[in-house]
Amino acid sequence: MVPDIEISDLRVYFETAAGPVYAVNDLSTVFRAGRICGIIGESGSGKSVMGMSILRLLPNTAKVSGTCMFGDQELYSMPLKQLRRIRGGAIGLIPQNPNASLNPVLKVRRQLTEAVTTHRKLSKKEALAQAEELLSQFGFEDPKRILNQYSFEMSGGMNQRLVSALGLACHPGWVIADEPTKGLDAVIRNQVYTVLRKIHTEHHCSMIVITHDLHLAQKLCDDIRVLYRGQIIEQGTAQEVMEDPKHPYTLGLIHSLPDRGMIPIQQPIPERLDHRGCPFYPRCRQALQRCARECPQDVTLSSGRKVRCLLYE
Repeated sequence: MVPDIEISDLRVYFETAAGPVYAVNDLSTVFRAGRICGIIGESGSGKSVMGMSILRLLPNTAKVSGTCMFGDQELYSMPLKQLRRIRGGAIGLIPQNPNASLNPVLKVRRQLTEAVTTHRKLSKKEALAQAEELLSQFGFEDPKRILNQYSFEMSGGMNQRLVSALGLACHPGWVIADEPTKGLDAVIRNQVYTVLRKIHTEHHCSMIVITHDLHLAQKLCDDIRVLYRGQIIEQGTAQEVMEDPKHPYTLGLIHSLPDRGMIPIQQPIPERLDHRGCPFYPRCRQALQRCARECPQDVTLSSGRKVRCLLYE
């Protein structure tokens, strides 16, 4: 049985000349097995940092505290040798930057089959057949030719699909997909959505999908968590969050879409910058006076969804 992923009190910061900069701050959540969990928010909100922290793939300059339970195993303190067996095998990864993830001196054949044989007891012939099938699912018309190519011979969109195939090669119980449709045209985006949905349905693969693509999040995900400055400020089912957003930031994020009016979230008001309260206070159109001095906590609404905003306390 695939376990849940439970993050508690996660803080991630980077030391700079001006002092520590927190990318994730006081984040606690449970990703339930059997579901597709979406993470949305602006660039710099901490989405990828949170996702990479689960597999401890952050650079050495990152300072991480908190716990991440995978069933009865604590991933942040686990010996690296043991963690490597979980990476790819139990928790797969579709990284955001394919150029940094693919080895330019190894053919695609080697990279795909090696990923399979490392975690599964398959012969090279069986691994090769599985690699061809995966490439076909991700829209490659001639998988045999692709397997004999190098990543630098392919376009950015092709490499994005290739790292998606790599992340799913071992049929892991969980997949962390970091911007799986980034840089893809509408046709290929839809194809990637179809493959992810199919793998979730047929292989019962649980997913954490980190994305800027709000339409993908609504279409693909069961649950959505909204991040702002390293904190989850709203969470609920995809339909609830996208159709009836409660937090002013979520409302602004959705209304900034072209089909929702393309209304931008306002820039920070200068006189509000020096405050100790809600992190969204300098940009919030619905701010109260107390928002400048009080940090909101999670409020559970009658429907069971959560929102971190003083308007609902």
